[in-house]
Amino acid sequence: MGGRQMFVTVGVVLAVGAAAAAATNSAAVEGGTPTFTIANNRFILDGEHHRLISGSMHYFRIHPAQWKDRLERAAAMGINTVEVYTPWNLHEPYPGHFDWEGVADIERWIALIKEVGLKVLLRPGPYICAEWENGGFPSWFASSKVSGGRTMRMRTHDPLYLEHVDRWWATLFAKLRRHMHENGGPILMVQVENELGFCNDDKAYLRHLAALVRMHLSRRTLLFTTDPPGVAARGTLAGEEVYTVVDFGPGYDLDTAFGVQKSLNAAGKSPPFCSEFYTGWLSHWGEKMANTSTELLLHDTQALLEYANSSASLSFYMLHGGTNFGFWAGANVDGTRYLPHITSYDYDSPISESGDYCQPGIGGPCKYHALREVIQRHTGAALPEVPPRPMVADYGRVELRDALPLLDAVKQLFGEQGGVRTQLPDIMEEYGQRWGLILYRTQLPATALSQGATLDLGAPVHDYASVLVDGHMVGRLDRSEPSNVTMVLPVQAAGRSSGPGATVQLDIVVENFGCDTGNWDFKGLTSRNVTLNGKVLRGWEVYPLEQLDDPSGLSYASGAAGEVMLAAVRRCMLLAPTVGVPRRDAAAGPIFFRGSFSIDGATAMRNAGGQLADTHLAVQGWSKGIAWCNGFALGWYWPRIGPQMTLYIPGPVLREGLNEIVLLEVERPADDEAVTLAGEPDFHGPKET
Repeated sequence: MGGRQMFVTVGVVLAVGAAAAAATNSAAVEGGTPTFTIANNRFILDGEHHRLISGSMHYFRIHPAQWKDRLERAAAMGINTVEVYTPWNLHEPYPGHFDWEGVADIERWIALIKEVGLKVLLRPGPYICAEWENGGFPSWFASSKVSGGRTMRMRTHDPLYLEHVDRWWATLFAKLRRHMHENGGPILMVQVENELGFCNDDKAYLRHLAALVRMHLSRRTLLFTTDPPGVAARGTLAGEEVYTVVDFGPGYDLDTAFGVQKSLNAAGKSPPFCSEFYTGWLSHWGEKMANTSTELLLHDTQALLEYANSSASLSFYMLHGGTNFGFWAGANVDGTRYLPHITSYDYDSPISESGDYCQPGIGGPCKYHALREVIQRHTGAALPEVPPRPMVADYGRVELRDALPLLDAVKQLFGEQGGVRTQLPDIMEEYGQRWGLILYRTQLPATALSQGATLDLGAPVHDYASVLVDGHMVGRLDRSEPSNVTMVLPVQAAGRSSGPGATVQLDIVVENFGCDTGNWDFKGLTSRNVTLNGKVLRGWEVYPLEQLDDPSGLSYASGAAGEVMLAAVRRCMLLAPTVGVPRRDAAAGPIFFRGSFSIDGATAMRNAGGQLADTHLAVQGWSKGIAWCNGFALGWYWPRIGPQMTLYIPGPVLREGLNEIVLLEVERPADDEAVTLAGEPDFHGPKET
């Protein structure tokens, strides 16, 4: 879903591609190279008419131990193809450093797709959107230490940008070439860019991408672009160069959509295809959970399957959404309003976040079984048996007895060395940090606070922040509230420091929630000129806190000392100021809370393959923060505004015996400092009081 040097002459390539298409049927029938082409407004797979009934599934939003399970559920619904995005930032976290293991093992994902009998539509971006962090673009694009950093024109034919695209795609396609259909693999088509029509109409950029695919994969590769009908002409190359596809949801007029598609393709080269047919919709924090009409979805799915003498193809977006584990969730920006996506990417889709059916935690008529019936009726295919519902356990209440202030954790992480020293602060990306929290620290003259002082950040913080003076929180900031660029620091904050040259410590802890606009969205402090009473503050220490991706190595207070500290933390955080409105009383700032629970391996519920049953972390009563289970980052929670009130914990994250839950609460804790491991998800928002 969207809406982000070496030039190669493509004329000869296109001619070769056209010649290959003309010879498709005979080559396939005679046992030559496997082929996938278009003729007479139909897809031709190895000489036979073919219809794509596809679904989007994101391997990067599913625990790798559950990949095959989710694919088997998808196949049982009746699809024959999976659309596969490849997020650049997952695979190239730092320039020239590539990751292909674990959740990034795309070759294993594609091999499993083939194993369950499905084909692949590859969508390698470079920009993917997908409500994913930065639309898939690496965070290091924003670093001045990288060629073109902070200045390159993304999603254009700017050579500074294309230098990085060329390297990324050359590396990616070298791994995927053997998975192309003509080489015996499942990949049928490759998409270039993603809803570029929303952004620009840079044809030179599209031609460059098309040439890269054909150079690195195959000259016969069938390429396609995807855009909504209203901007499709801007985001494609009309005629023979690529196959133009449109995307839309239920309720859109099919004749209008496919009429636009046909006008942009060569004669006889426009099989009707909706590449993103929306089964649900995305959700932001503070909104109601998406819950779209099952009836309209079924009606228009049937209409699509019957369209053009039952030759139209479609791909359900999403078939199974999964989870934005860790810090991978993106966000939208609407003017000055910042709209971060919730951690769940359930999407109200036919297969739920946990692999279940019938929209648990959301409600409405069951989409999965109804769509399966419609597909089976129209194809006449004998579908695989529907796998049983996944096992989900209620492991009960967990008290979070241990506590550790974030500023104390920073001491453990950085020791005497301290942070990065700089005269003026800079954006998060400049320090090589990809996500999460970053701490900016400087010293203020105590005399400046003796009668109150005005702190001015110069520009909205990206995205949220806690402001602390001498370790006590004096306010919260939100980028959606431009007035929160300034804050009056309380007078009493200076009471602990006096005398000539005395200072107090200013800490600004910034929370990054991501973005997926495909444009520059720098994170952290976005102005270098932070002032106090109009004077620029110099001499900073910056602490990139990406290490908090896994906080399991932190040491907590324990025993009687721990109980005393926890009580103090409780008293202090209950005085936490309302977001954006400093209160008279100071608070302790962000705090880690930790607790444990046990699973009896002899009696535990298990899924197929022996995996422990999934569960959901219920955080009702807490405010906002990040959660981990056994060091695995579950993602952000924000039950104060909802709608998501539980975080999904995949069974493979759990273990027999002792398990650990950690919360980093950035606002204020629940009164009982406890959570519940529940058997059902909850997307209904905070309970009214």
